Amino acid sequence: MTPAGPHRALVYVLNGRWRLIVAPLASEEREVRIEDPNPVRQLVVRDLGPADSGFAPASFGHRLIENGFIIDPSERAKPGTVNGWSRTDDPDRWQTVCYPTSEAVG
Repeated sequence: MTPAGPHRALVYVLNGRWRLIVAPLASEEREVRIEDPNPVRQLVVRDLGPADSGFAPASFGHRLIENGFIIDPSERAKPGTVNGWSRTDDPDRWQTVCYPTSEAVG
């Protein structure tokens, strides 16, 4: 069962491929890290395709929906976001706040 409340979705490049992870915000005592293998924290881990295809925010948002999450609508209104995704301090890393589709806000 997916924990209630907001989650962090992170898209990043690993070994030349885009990856998606989703973890509960409540468990973020530190930044969500790629190398964190804990399956309890990472509810979704998905390969999204070759990194040379570029960042595809609409496609990555759709992958969230396929995995039972939806981007928080308020994320789309933030300055500097692309379809609700905001760039992190690291290159080729994007993040957003999302909710389980059963709790969609809006």
